[in-house]
Amino acid sequence: MPYPGAPNTLELVSADFPPVIKRVPGTLPFPRLNPFAPVTDVAVPLQTVADALNRRPDNNLNSSDETQAATNLVLGFPCPVLFPCSPHSPAQTQVEQAVARRPSMIVVEIGSNDILHAITSGQLGDLSSPAGQAAFFADFNSNYGKLMDALAGTNAKLVVGNIPDVIQAAYFIRIPALAAAANIPIEQLTAALGVSADDFLTLDAIPTVEQILTNALPGPLPATCSGNAPCVVTATQATLVRLAVQQLNTIIGAQSVLHGGVVVDLFSLIDGIYNNGYQVRNVTLTTDFLGGLFSLDGLHPSNTGYAIIANEFIKGINGAFGTAYRAVNIASIADHDPLVLNCPQHRW
Repeated sequence: MPYPGAPNTLELVSADFPPVIKRVPGTLPFPRLNPFAPVTDVAVPLQTVADALNRRPDNNLNSSDETQAATNLVLGFPCPVLFPCSPHSPAQTQVEQAVARRPSMIVVEIGSNDILHAITSGQLGDLSSPAGQAAFFADFNSNYGKLMDALAGTNAKLVVGNIPDVIQAAYFIRIPALAAAANIPIEQLTAALGVSADDFLTLDAIPTVEQILTNALPGPLPATCSGNAPCVVTATQATLVRLAVQQLNTIIGAQSVLHGGVVVDLFSLIDGIYNNGYQVRNVTLTTDFLGGLFSLDGLHPSNTGYAIIANEFIKGINGAFGTAYRAVNIASIADHDPLVLNCPQHRW
């Protein structure tokens, strides 16, 4: 994708509370730098496992469906956007395009959006009942099995990343960290917002938090702050999400074994960093917002965060297949990462 990206890249204007983040102006000169080049990274933002199996690009680059728009940008070239697809060249799903590349190795890291969608769509309550959990996990197991069936059919080596605890992403802000950033006692903050000290606020809630703290709006926080996405994820809900992620990882592990895949344990990697930070030279980076390891949307890693994840995959590949791929130099990446250079003193 050419600059300024799709969607436009985010820019940090101020790291103080409340942070000022904006998208850089401009429009894409064309959606792809080389629309005829077949992609080798077929991952589509926002797609669930079911989407990867079933969602195909159409010819609408301005779709109001964000997942469909992302699918069109990543998978929709050169067919069908530049010219109609023929019966011999139909539009292909993410999985179909992966298979069509005839790969010798496939890195699989999918499933986080399945649980994130349950949170951001307001459907997390469905997982609070045994029946809701059974349906959710059964659907995931069925879809993940079909995905692995298709990928294993290529006879490629399969390297499978499991799912981190998504609540540990910077998008979900811990109350003590927010209190420190806002320079307000925790007791005063929780009373004003109507939350518990063990709860989490979503990044989308911060503008409303600022209005409540300046008396521009009365508290407590409303139920939702962006569409159906909640302002608050309670401690109880966070525990529910963690247990759900662990169950999804059990499914991923079982399906990987069944299909001869090698599992890379991203859950444990991120869990350790969340609890202990990550030391780069003399700086401890964290998973907190503006802690250096997540980007400004709070959900995707920063350059340094991705480098750490890359090394975990490299370690898994070398250990399983006897290869000797060199690890990424994390310090070198961090030295040029704007989210490390500009924000080391603003972690919250």
